Amino acid sequence: MAKDKVLSADKLVHVKREFGLPNDFLVNLVPKYPNYFRLTGCPGEGKSFLELVEWNSEFAKSFIEQRAEEESQLTGIRVRPNFNYKLPPGFFLRKEMREWVRDWLELDYISPYEDVSHLDQSSPEMEKRTVGVFHELLSLSLFKRVPVPILGKFTEEYRFSNAFSSVFTRHSGIFYISLKGGIKTAMLREAYKDSELIDKDPLHEIKDKFVELLEEGWQERADQLKTQKEVLKNDMEMMATRNWDLDGQGSSEESDGRELDEQPETEA
Repeated sequence: MAKDKVLSADKLVHVKREFGLPNDFLVNLVPKYPNYFRLTGCPGEGKSFLELVEWNSEFAKSFIEQRAEEESQLTGIRVRPNFNYKLPPGFFLRKEMREWVRDWLELDYISPYEDVSHLDQSSPEMEKRTVGVFHELLSLSLFKRVPVPILGKFTEEYRFSNAFSSVFTRHSGIFYISLKGGIKTAMLREAYKDSELIDKDPLHEIKDKFVELLEEGWQERADQLKTQKEVLKNDMEMMATRNWDLDGQGSSEESDGRELDEQPETEA
């Protein structure tokens, strides 16, 4: 999708969490596929790049194109690739805006993997391609959401305009902007039902299972500590009771001894 099929490797490091890349992907993953990727420059100095060596058209199919192909196979009817446009409940568009959205959706879908160097940056076709790039990036991310400032790091590589973030508000039927935590985050509307992710990435499921195991471990540890405290409390109570009994018995014996000593001697 990137211009000249090159991305800044240092920028990729900043988005590894969003796209599920391992921490060592530059030193261990990339070298395993020299027929696809080439790393140039020195990572960490801001001048390293990841280049695509060989183009594979099988990989250059967007999520929307794959979805259209699957629907065509199921129905036997050719399905035209396009965006799912669904407005949030209670949200209505004015007539002029509805007509604009209708006409915009009627434009041919432009794959984010196509060469669009011939398109005018301000043309409706370029805007549709830009929406397609954002849709694909969010579809490839683990949680189908990416902070807007992170997307902004790739403005040059993906030919985004300086006002690229306006795309998310112009196409509110496709995207949703969250301000949770004070961070402006672009979310793919179709990927969520209410606030729940519909189709979870396998890595997401692994993470959920890991968190579940951690919580079980913490609960087990908490139960062990609680049991230890209860045992210690019972032991201390038993020791206190035993000491009280011993002190009581010792006082009784001393009292009996004093009483014997105080008895008067009888005459022989």
